[in-house]
Amino acid sequence: MDVDTPPGDLPIPLPEFSASFPLPFRVLFLVGLAILLWAVNLNVLSLLGLDVSWALDIRDGDDTYTEVPRQPSLVPSQYLYGPVYKLFLGYTAWCVAGYAAFRVICGDDTEAMERWRGLVGVICLLPLVVSLTPLRGVGYRERRALRRALARCINPPIRDPIFFCDVILADILTSFAKVIGDLFVSANQIVFGGISHGRQVPHGATKWLVLGMVCLPYVIRFRQCMIEFYHSGWKSTRPLANACKYASAFPVIFLSALQKNVVTEVAAAKGMSAAELSASGRWFGEHRLFRLWLLAVVVNSMFSFYWDVQKDWGLSLLEVDTWTLSRSEYAPTHVRSLSQPRGLWSRLTSPHQRSPLPTPGGFDSRSNSRSNSPTRRTAHWGLRPTLLLPDPAVYYLFAILDLVLRFTWSLELSSHLHVISDIESGVFMLEALELVRRWMWVFIRIEWEAVRMGEMTRFRAPGHVERTAVLWDDKDAQRDD
Repeated sequence: MDVDTPPGDLPIPLPEFSASFPLPFRVLFLVGLAILLWAVNLNVLSLLGLDVSWALDIRDGDDTYTEVPRQPSLVPSQYLYGPVYKLFLGYTAWCVAGYAAFRVICGDDTEAMERWRGLVGVICLLPLVVSLTPLRGVGYRERRALRRALARCINPPIRDPIFFCDVILADILTSFAKVIGDLFVSANQIVFGGISHGRQVPHGATKWLVLGMVCLPYVIRFRQCMIEFYHSGWKSTRPLANACKYASAFPVIFLSALQKNVVTEVAAAKGMSAAELSASGRWFGEHRLFRLWLLAVVVNSMFSFYWDVQKDWGLSLLEVDTWTLSRSEYAPTHVRSLSQPRGLWSRLTSPHQRSPLPTPGGFDSRSNSRSNSPTRRTAHWGLRPTLLLPDPAVYYLFAILDLVLRFTWSLELSSHLHVISDIESGVFMLEALELVRRWMWVFIRIEWEAVRMGEMTRFRAPGHVERTAVLWDDKDAQRDD
């Protein structure tokens, strides 16, 4: 049964999962999971010796775009991940206490849940208010930096460059696309009722508003890519191709929304009701809109996976030469690879350089190309000469998981596959898995940016000036929240 089916048409009782774990609390859980995973990203990368604030272009000063010489950041690593852990603990304590109070008051009584849905509204509204208003307290610097970064992402000045920290935030928001849609649905349930009915998208114009909320992160990232294309003088094909990648998510979302018409047409041709046809599941593949949707899923998933591995991670796993050259041609020569076979704990506790240095043959200033080609004689098959993560196997594992979870995420963007009776808990699991995939992506994305920046500094002229985003105030860097 489709989640968009009105409650009166449901032939089966609502699942226990939706009644015991209402949609608003699922949204709160996923937000808390994202905060924790981001803290782990910052913590582990710092333990590996990577200067995360340098890679993310986080500087001290006022909230303005400034021109400063490229130099190591003055923000110590502990000022990045430590307060985020505190923010997570405070957020978790509030949400767990609110959920426990709601369950004690309502139990399994769905009517009581509807009467007390205002309490759920308060539980959800307070973290939102604290995040978007300049209130002092736990995580004040981080919350303020988030507000500034969101403002730049939503309305980026076209004449200013897009900074790497904003790219990371916008990409994380794309993993929150369904969560943002669920947030809108949760607000509708809190105001109009239906909090115990699972994820039921309202009909009419409200349904299209939900789809718009799901598309919003992709619109933000698409616009960032087009601004980068503009700053290249409309010449660089990389930001244009990246914009096409994000645009490929729109057909998946909207063709899925049109599957309701597919069910109606196929049911009429078979002489049965739409509810009976949906329950039977025998309509798949019998309509051209369904086949178009399936094609859109394949295109979006493969395009995104290729971009993750080849462009965002700087690996050569998908290059033709990687699969045609003999194994002996990958023997290490004069390259600096930090990924020697050692235990993970020893790598985390051993001293690392704070930022990667240029490597011989790593960056060709004449061709302005990156060092992810197998002809550079990399030490490990399909990877690149400079690796900062503990073990080469991490890159292979993350690539495989990225491929699998890219397909599941494209399917999860499709609202017509959300079946209340069977897999609403599965949809929630897929949303959580997408956050885990993004968590893995962030590790290698930031690492590759640091490697790339270290390679390029070798060929910059003396006195080269970089424009950088300022997120922190100097006086706040010394304040312990």
